[in-house]
Amino acid sequence: MDISAIASSQTAPSSGLSQLTQDFDSFLTLLTTQLQNQDPLDPLDTEKFTEQLVQFASVEQSIQTNQHLEALIALQAASANETALSMVGRIASVESDIATLTDDAARWTYSLPADAAAVSLIVLNAAGAPIAALEGSAKAGAHDVNWSGAMNSGERAPQGAYRLVAEAVGADGAPIDVSIASRGLVNAVAFNAGAPEIEIAGQRFALDLVSRVDASF
Repeated sequence: MDISAIASSQTAPSSGLSQLTQDFDSFLTLLTTQLQNQDPLDPLDTEKFTEQLVQFASVEQSIQTNQHLEALIALQAASANETALSMVGRIASVESDIATLTDDAARWTYSLPADAAAVSLIVLNAAGAPIAALEGSAKAGAHDVNWSGAMNSGERAPQGAYRLVAEAVGADGAPIDVSIASRGLVNAVAFNAGAPEIEIAGQRFALDLVSRVDASF
């Protein structure tokens, strides 16, 4: 009996376990019949039967393990969905340098691991062109950036996605790493084939990119 065929069907644990049970019953029936009709002077070699019994036990354990894993995955997915839904109406900080300019503003947060001698904040449009230079604190820690959309030209940028580039140097002139997160109101949750994604001003982000959630700005 080909037990390996049963093992390959474990993508559907419940059906695999059902098939295993049927084949095991057939195996026991065959084994009993052969033992009853064996020649006493030339008894059957039970080593192969023992090996198959061990294989049956191993396959059954694998199928049951898969069933438990499926249950855990389902619970994890349900928990992720609840977490995403609880963010609707709240302000989320997402590990992304892209923020959406709305009627109000485009918001980011940048963090410095240590005091800097100088900090440069530049807003880029979708084409990658710099359109606004902003002032920022050089102190260590997290700092909010609220861009109203005012460009260097004096005009207001249209609504849409913009990237913030932050550069910092220390007193010795060496560059300092700057981490950036965008901030915005979570107005929806999208449930796609994979994990749920929160939606901020039309942009979707995976939950693992969310670094902070606040009740308000």
